[in-house]
Amino acid sequence: MHTPLSRLGAWFFALALALTACAPASSLSKGSGSSVPEEPPAAGGPGQSIEALPVVSPEPEPEPQPQPVLTQKDVDEALARVMERYKAAGVTVAAVEKGQLSQAGAWGWAVKNEREMTPDTKIRIASISKVVIAMCAVAMAEDGVLDLDAPISTYWGAGAVNPYSKGQPTARTFMTHTSSIKNLDTTRGLSKLRGILQSKSSWRSMEPGNGGYWSYSNFGMCVLGTTLELAYDGLLDDYLQKRFLEPIGARASFCGGRLEEDEVATLYTTGGGGRSAADHAAQRIPSKIGDTASYFPGGYTTSAVDMAKLVAVLANDGVYKEPVYGYAQVRDMENGTELAVAEPLPGKFKETRLLTEESVSELETPQFTVRLEGYAPFEQCLILRRQEDVMDQEVLYYHTGSAYGVFSLMTYNPVTKNGVVVITTGASRNMNEHGMYALCYDLMEILYEKMEEQPV
Repeated sequence: MHTPLSRLGAWFFALALALTACAPASSLSKGSGSSVPEEPPAAGGPGQSIEALPVVSPEPEPEPQPQPVLTQKDVDEALARVMERYKAAGVTVAAVEKGQLSQAGAWGWAVKNEREMTPDTKIRIASISKVVIAMCAVAMAEDGVLDLDAPISTYWGAGAVNPYSKGQPTARTFMTHTSSIKNLDTTRGLSKLRGILQSKSSWRSMEPGNGGYWSYSNFGMCVLGTTLELAYDGLLDDYLQKRFLEPIGARASFCGGRLEEDEVATLYTTGGGGRSAADHAAQRIPSKIGDTASYFPGGYTTSAVDMAKLVAVLANDGVYKEPVYGYAQVRDMENGTELAVAEPLPGKFKETRLLTEESVSELETPQFTVRLEGYAPFEQCLILRRQEDVMDQEVLYYHTGSAYGVFSLMTYNPVTKNGVVVITTGASRNMNEHGMYALCYDLMEILYEKMEEQPV
């Protein structure tokens, strides 16, 4: 009985050995007769086709943004230094650094012997008003409201044409002072303006857009601003408030009646007289399209600070930057109480895009060069002007303003994103070789130099 069983066991043992010998080498661990599976080979070994895993590097720390270096002391000292050489009733100034509002200051009186000038005092800024109209024009083009290159007859009606030219005036040609309209007296009223545009005697014999016939035109701004109103089907000042001023927290207007007497400056001439703050604040507020027309060439009333906010938008390629604040706890040493003090967080900003980069570029693109006798030539852009190698800056965009004893200047450098606004009342009309008012120029030159100094 036992012998057959022993033979059967031997047979199974032999079969097991045979099967083991035929098994794949990988089913056994190296150098042993154990049946424990071998560990998988390392990735990338011979005969392997395994994708390499990506190497994850830590995110690099963002480079800190350059911070403003101008101090209040710098502005105050610059004002004191310049006013040793000039006379004025009042001066106000505000700076833009690295594309954001920086320091501001003031000197003299808003109302003589009654109210001091401040950086927030509202002043009728004269022809710098045209820059505000230009910003509204390109914004409306962005919004699909206005076509900069459509004949103005698109908005005024078929009769608003130059009978002496093949091409017809457009918003763009009005923005380069080459519309072919004569520089008539400023006026307002939609029907009156339409009648002027329909009259042959209102036009020059020239092709619109021809820089060789450049002629600075205040009346052209009456037409341009009203064209924007017709396109918008509403008041330009209302559009301005919603599109620009409310988002940046600016208080300004083409209509002096929208401001209070105690925030507006009296406009003084060198002879002493001028337009009083009371008269300006009592200005009628228009309610119909065309009734604001005579305010467009130079009636924009703002402060240096609020105008600098708009300059910051241009300098920063259409974006308004404002600091983000945090709160630090400080102890009042007199009574020991804890106080929360707001401090700007370094490198942290709230950014609001108000214009596209393309719109700002359109405003800044030179159209032709203007050469006026006795002054340096400048490149005419869309309202803005451009000069190189001025105030020790590689390039500056700018505009001047003068009316009722006000002399004003706004400038900015698109490379450094620095800029300055200066508004004066009661100063002399002293224009330098660059076609800029000397008091404003000299003050700006000092501030640009300060802004380019390296922080200690």
